[in-house]
Amino acid sequence: MSISNVKVAELLKEVRWPCDLSEEFKQTIVQAGMILTRNEGYYHLTSDLTNDGLFYLLEGSVIISIRTSDFDHFTYKLLGKGDFLYYGKLMDYRLQESINADFLQDSTFLKVTDSNFVELTKTQPEIYKLMFSVLKKNTLPLVQKGVLNQKFSIPIKVAFALLDVASKQADINGVMPMLTITQQQLANLADVTRPRVNAVLKEFACQGLVEIVRGKVYLLNVQGINDILVSANLTFYSPTIRP
Repeated sequence: MSISNVKVAELLKEVRWPCDLSEEFKQTIVQAGMILTRNEGYYHLTSDLTNDGLFYLLEGSVIISIRTSDFDHFTYKLLGKGDFLYYGKLMDYRLQESINADFLQDSTFLKVTDSNFVELTKTQPEIYKLMFSVLKKNTLPLVQKGVLNQKFSIPIKVAFALLDVASKQADINGVMPMLTITQQQLANLADVTRPRVNAVLKEFACQGLVEIVRGKVYLLNVQGINDILVSANLTFYSPTIRP
């Protein structure tokens, strides 16, 4: 849906911009966008959601799966409230005609179509500053994940995935994090098999770190899970959350 002037003012306060930008530029970006929503669930997206453009998640969390060029492997990207994502001509990076998305929660996001975005480059040079910051934020965790997959044990990978999801879903300090995610979805994010995730979660449960409920995982001891990642010496991105 189009954005009213009142909503534009609200969004200007709500969006977590990744770098310092002028108020005029922020307003221009928001006014050029539209608000889209998706209910919790799995979607094979072939509609306007997969058209190229700039996306900003206002509420919710989603796992996007993108096939590699040889169609033999999926790359999984977790997005949560406050995350930007861009695919389009500006960076010569385009989505396929369709992608898969697991919306872990009901989600609302701001989208600026790529045609509008590219048109704005003619008058808004700050777009390149925004894009550099967005791509840097998105790329470094992927580089780290490549190292994580080769170097670290399965418990570390699962602990990382749990805290990554928690950092995207848990937004209230002092409340026990409850993650709306299945073991298969965790396996996708950790890049391990579901049986191995199941075995690790059972071990974590025996240690009093988590409680497993169908479609949900309660983090009983956040500090204990944080401690698992200490030896990982994560360089670019740590999903550690406060107990």
